[in-house]
Amino acid sequence: MGRIAEALKRAEDERRRRLAEQSGAATALLDPPDGEHVTLDEQVSDFRVVEPQAPELALEQGIHESVVAYYSRSSAISEQYRSLRTRLLTQNPQNDHRVLAITSAIPREGKSVTTANMGMIMAEIRHFKVLIVDCDFRRSRLGLLFDSQKRPGLADLLRGAATYDEVVQPTCVPNLYLANAGQTNGRSAAELLATPQSAATLRRFQSEFHYTFIDTPPATTVTDVGIIGQMCNGVILLVRLKFTPEAYARRAVRLLRVNKIPILGCLLIGQDERPSGGYGYRYAYDYYRYGYSRSGPGKSRNPR
Repeated sequence: MGRIAEALKRAEDERRRRLAEQSGAATALLDPPDGEHVTLDEQVSDFRVVEPQAPELALEQGIHESVVAYYSRSSAISEQYRSLRTRLLTQNPQNDHRVLAITSAIPREGKSVTTANMGMIMAEIRHFKVLIVDCDFRRSRLGLLFDSQKRPGLADLLRGAATYDEVVQPTCVPNLYLANAGQTNGRSAAELLATPQSAATLRRFQSEFHYTFIDTPPATTVTDVGIIGQMCNGVILLVRLKFTPEAYARRAVRLLRVNKIPILGCLLIGQDERPSGGYGYRYAYDYYRYGYSRSGPGKSRNPR
């Protein structure tokens, strides 16, 4: 029986390895920085994170292929999202309702896909009611992932052109709801977000949903995150491997801290390919520690 058990374990390990290679996922384990440069708060937790890739599966109407947590629920990618979910639940032992913003240093780092997948994974807990919100009024993407971009959104609600019930709509996934970005009709995002209606809306989100994930613009490009973050329980910062310049990532952390916005953690996403053809942790881990806590100015591994 011992040999049989070992053979089964080896087969399972090989299956997981092949699945990770096929998906092109890389997992990064991050330690909070402790150097003399820009550092995170002592309560910042490390997260395991992945780069979601589209599986070659039949797509269901209304959900984009990049929402891997829906199409490939037993994959290594989905398991890493569940690992992140566990960390968020551990940070909230009282099971309080939470509103969390997801941002990045620069555009195209995967905020919308991460928001969609995290909402999907959190909604797996049957007694949870989960909301994902597109608050990037300039480059809205979240609605595209659920084929709902034509519906009214948060901007319409804030300018009085739509009601709450018109904006917050259920998806085809049980327990998961979506609010699109909507149309600003010429009004600035900062103007809409700074209104009393905005704060009241986020309070209602928190009252009605166990977890609300808000997809925001990049922290270094506009002031939106500074406004939104102060109405949230915390912010998760995305950093893409071999893509995000170190200076921009450090600036994003600095801006969040200056605005006294709690940083719950940083997510490193991206592919980490080893010479052997496998995917691993080392580059992402070293990049983070080198770029944030051990290097001096100008020593980023990813100069741009």
